[in-house]
Amino acid sequence: MRIAKGPRPWSINLFAGVLLILACWNLSVALFDLPAQEELLRSLGLGLDWNRDWTIVTSSAWFTIELIPIALVWIAASPFARIFIGCMAGLKALLVLANLPVLYALPGMLAGQSIALAAVALLFTRGANNWFAKKEMNPATFD
Repeated sequence: MRIAKGPRPWSINLFAGVLLILACWNLSVALFDLPAQEELLRSLGLGLDWNRDWTIVTSSAWFTIELIPIALVWIAASPFARIFIGCMAGLKALLVLANLPVLYALPGMLAGQSIALAAVALLFTRGANNWFAKKEMNPATFD
């Protein structure tokens, strides 16, 4: 994995900042209201006996999983991460549209999902396209 050199375009910085804030927000909401998070995890029907410890571990793991693609884009300019995030955003958009009547009753959830989708769209701006397209030159090529 190569580390991207040079300044990042505003769209990459905004993408990383917005999704990092949303990930921190989700983690803090989960950890400050553990009983509600435990109920949310129980409602997923995974068949696990959820308790306080497993809720904390799962919420922290969820946070870490959210950080990995953000780091791959911001630190490494990974085209794979960009495509992966775009595909996941497309799936999220379909799920949001399928559950739109339910999400009207949860305006905070709808706003969070919409902000996340808008942040992902920033990965496909002209500045981001140019930044992802930069290739490092190997000096040995010219010897």
